[in-house]
Amino acid sequence: MDPDLIIPLAGMVTGVIIVGTLGMTVRHWIGRHYGRAALDDPARERVGRLEDRVLQLEEAVARMQDLEERLDFTERVLAQERGRPRLGAESAER
Repeated sequence: MDPDLIIPLAGMVTGVIIVGTLGMTVRHWIGRHYGRAALDDPARERVGRLEDRVLQLEEAVARMQDLEERLDFTERVLAQERGRPRLGAESAER
């Protein structure tokens, strides 16, 4: 290999390693100082309760959407049944 090629490649690899390590350090520092770890205990408990409540509300919305679909289906079936002649209706008319 040509030494004129090895030196720039080694410099680029070293730069990538340094920038990657620095990025991970900054990400860790930001997460530690501005993330959930920075919250005190009462705030953590409140955030946990709020997250649980959001999950409950999302489940309730999903159940409500399912019930709405079932109600729409039932209404369509009943509307179709009203349009059909009944078997007992012919003998009652005679």
